[in-house]
Amino acid sequence: MTPTSRFAKFALLLLTLLVMLAYWPGLGGGFIFDDRPNIYANTALHVSSLKWAEWVAATLSSPAANFPRPLAMFTFAVNHYFTGLDAWPMKLTNVAIHLLNTYLVFRLALSLIRCATPGFSESSAKRSEQAALFVAAAWALNPINLMAVLYVVQRMESLCHVFVFAGLLAYLRGRELTMRGQGGWWLVAGSLPVFGVLGALSKESALLLPVYGLCLELCIFRFRGAHSKSRLWFFLLYLTILVVPAILALSRLLPPVLGPDPFPGRDFNLVERLLTEPRVVLDYLRWTIYPSIQEMSIYQDDYVISRSLFDPLSTAIAIVLLLGLGLFAIWVRTRRPLMALGVLWFLSAQLMTATIIPLELVFEHRNYFASFGVCLALADLLLLLADNATWRKAGTGIAVLFVLILGLATTLRAWEWRDPLSFAISEAGKHPDSPRAVYSLGVALANIPDLQPDSPIVAAAFERFDHARQLPKSNILPDQAALVLAARLNLPLEDEWWVHMQTRLRDRPLGPQELAALGGLTTCASERRCDFPVDQMMATFQAALSHGPNPEVESVLGGYFLNVLRQPDMALFLWHGATERNPREPQYRISVIKLLIALRRYDEARDELLQLRQSGKMGQYESVAEQLAVRLSRAEETFPVPRSNPR
Repeated sequence: MTPTSRFAKFALLLLTLLVMLAYWPGLGGGFIFDDRPNIYANTALHVSSLKWAEWVAATLSSPAANFPRPLAMFTFAVNHYFTGLDAWPMKLTNVAIHLLNTYLVFRLALSLIRCATPGFSESSAKRSEQAALFVAAAWALNPINLMAVLYVVQRMESLCHVFVFAGLLAYLRGRELTMRGQGGWWLVAGSLPVFGVLGALSKESALLLPVYGLCLELCIFRFRGAHSKSRLWFFLLYLTILVVPAILALSRLLPPVLGPDPFPGRDFNLVERLLTEPRVVLDYLRWTIYPSIQEMSIYQDDYVISRSLFDPLSTAIAIVLLLGLGLFAIWVRTRRPLMALGVLWFLSAQLMTATIIPLELVFEHRNYFASFGVCLALADLLLLLADNATWRKAGTGIAVLFVLILGLATTLRAWEWRDPLSFAISEAGKHPDSPRAVYSLGVALANIPDLQPDSPIVAAAFERFDHARQLPKSNILPDQAALVLAARLNLPLEDEWWVHMQTRLRDRPLGPQELAALGGLTTCASERRCDFPVDQMMATFQAALSHGPNPEVESVLGGYFLNVLRQPDMALFLWHGATERNPREPQYRISVIKLLIALRRYDEARDELLQLRQSGKMGQYESVAEQLAVRLSRAEETFPVPRSNPR
């Protein structure tokens, strides 16, 4: 590893302080959006002992069932074990991870600059270090990376990139050795797949690591080595770690995407997604270079979808510009390899989230690596391109000013995140046509303590719910929130809310928001805080089930039958159905076992308990199974069931 000068060490220490100061205001905000299902409401994550089974269950508790992200979930469990459900220490942990990545970015940028400019003198070495410091500062303080830090659950993004940056550093070290004929082939061959897999334990974004390695070869090393067979060796390497895995991944991804309903619950299809994403990617680039905090937001559900190549016209323009950007990178890769590499890395980082996978259209945290590519290209442009001393000074001045602007923008954004109400007001102000932003503001107002029915805050909350309900992309959450608020304050429950909610449930596929709304209604009724009409509740559940049996709806409905209607047999029937339809979800079977114990059907409970244990291949359900076994044993002792004597 190249030694670091005293100046660089001091600069990195100063940068650490600046990053802490920039993010400090945002540490006080609470959990938002996907934090709730992944962390706050994820009871398996809430470990309170050192029992192995609890930690295994927490590690495998990610709602992303297709890719459980165990390493990230483990770190959340560690946070909970020491500080409970407090968002502040979780966000502080995220800042620490971001600072670790900042150091890795500095080392990576420095190695890249020196690999791209071999034979540098002492003065050029100083320039290289300054350029690497600029990359680290511009990246660490860039507001487009704020969501990967203050949005707690997106630790998944920042943590996986610890391994991405470390993997690229290891690859670079191996390539330096191979270029000098000093070995290093095993480091080259192993760094990308090994670190990619390790990073994927936090998030799948790390699986793009071989793509980044290929870009490195195209721009910096060009598949050269100390031996004549180096090109063949690299061909076989990338065939093994990139081409074959990509074909296997596409063979799995393409069939459902090309099916009759590839994007259930989305208001866009595959073609519209592919047309929209070039505009999104250009917005990412613009926000990275010229951050507009009035546009940058967690809620981008009001983003205009491209319905055709010229609707809007910016669709065609964006496609042409992105193609031009890619061609520019290929054209300059021999003359300005760092600039080309930065551009290619920015584009490559979008391959997973801006193409065929049916994700939401816009999220800033997807640019955690892409923004590094942009900063690298800017460093080459501002600090390494010019040979004239005057132009160098001008570039240095622009670079310093750019970093200061980024730091100020990040601080202002972090201030918006300082508490839930301030955050909600800010987001709704930026995106008044976003159903999520407007609804979230209504919820933040409704959650203010000690509200009275005649309070203007209550009226404002109802206004936000009404506005959110009328927006084109709204779901049933505004109706549910209005019903809960009215019931809590003993205000009239408008028929319009029920009708609108039931119509939406019948007309649209069920998604996470609809299921959350049904759960919220049931919880409020079960806790006797909301006295909802039974006929309206049943009509709502019938509307949800009009698309066919759904285990999540059946689970919630079972809770309503048990806790509100006091019909345990019906609840048991529904929970059995949910368990049969989705045996991989342990909570359904746990509910069945608890109810069977309460009904004194101990033999059936024992059978279900055995199945619960067997379904945990790694023993992740053993802790809850032990608790249920103790409950069963105590119930049998306290309320024994007389056994009939055989004749």
